[in-house]
Formats: sequence, structure tokens, C-alpha cells
Amino acid sequence: MEFLEGLTNPGWLTFALVFLGIIFFLAFIRQRESKRILEKFDEDNIIITAFGVNYFGLESEKGGPLRSSGALVLLKDGLYYRARYLKRELFIKGNSITYIGISDVHKGKPLYQNAVIIQFLNDEGKEDKAAFRMPYPNHWLVAIRKNLIGASKRNQEKS
Repeated sequence: MEFLEGLTNPGWLTFALVFLGIIFFLAFIRQRESKRILEKFDEDNIIITAFGVNYFGLESEKGGPLRSSGALVLLKDGLYYRARYLKRELFIKGNSITYIGISDVHKGKPLYQNAVIIQFLNDEGKEDKAAFRMPYPNHWLVAIRKNLIGASKRNQEKS
């Protein structure tokens, strides 16, 4: 009898339903972001993708560090970020990247966490920085150096 009484406990059932609801919502959001990326880019052009990436903005933007969450995509020709809810997008051309590293400061303010800093030349030819916090930052550093920075150096050597 105790087992059946436990199944009818509304507190336990409510917790289980809320937990499952959260899991399904997160899966839905991830699937929606994946679909949006595949509609925008050819699958052969995508190297790696990370979801739940925090974007702290560009150094050239006024104010302190932003806090935007979305997807980051490493493409054969650059990096693309799209915010999950806002219409914020950023594309960094691979051949414009001048430095990549890890820091816990952006826009002169502490982030209280490590972030990947990408320094690049913007469309006006001026240096700018973007900061991202993503899962496995060392994996991303190696992939960006290999596919964007290394690839552009190899292309310059061929010319």
C-alpha cells in the first residue's frame, strides 16, 4: 500500500511534471536554434557549434559587458553568434582575427569567469574585441586557431 500511496502524492507528481517540462523546453529551444543555424548555413560549412554560449559584447560598444545567451558557430570562413531571444547577431571573418586567448576581463570590467577573447579587425579596419563564455574553451581555441587563423596563414603562403 505504501508504494501506491507514494504515487498519489501530489508534491512528488508536481515536481516530476515540472522537471520533465523543463527538459522538454530545453530540448525544444536547442532544436529551434539548430534549425535556425542549418537554414542560414550549409552543413558542409559548419565545423563546430556550441549552444548556451554567453556573449559579453564588443569592446567598441558603449557601456559595460553585455550578457546575452545564444549559439556560436565555427564556420570555415569565420565565427557566427546569434542570441537565443534577442535579434543580436555577430559575424567575425576568419581572416580578420588578430588574437585569440582567455581572459576574465572585458571592457575594463571583471567578468568573474574565464571567457574566450577574440580580437579582430572590424569592417572599418579598426581593432575590436568580442568575449564569449562557452563549454570547453580550450577546444574552441584550438579549433579556431587551426581552421581560421592557421588556414588564412596557409592561404597567404600559397599566394
